[in-house]
Amino acid sequence: MSEPHGPIKIASNRQIVLPKALTDRLHLQSGDMVYVLQSDSEPQSLVIVPVERVSEWIRLGRAAERRQAADEAERMQDDGESLGD
Repeated sequence: MSEPHGPIKIASNRQIVLPKALTDRLHLQSGDMVYVLQSDSEPQSLVIVPVERVSEWIRLGRAAERRQAADEAERMQDDGESLGD
């Protein structure tokens, strides 16, 4: 994890300003879309993730789900064949 940037004040409309050094390092520009997630490992922490990364996670997750379903179907077929032996 990188060094912390801040502190950053949350405005009355709940907006924050990301430090230029951080956005430069992450190649984020004005108008880019991000998701803000609560960290699983640190519940009091936020994670800012570019949309492209979340789209990749979704794509990889769906591929993993399809592989898991195919593996389960194959196991069920194998179990059915072994019962018929």
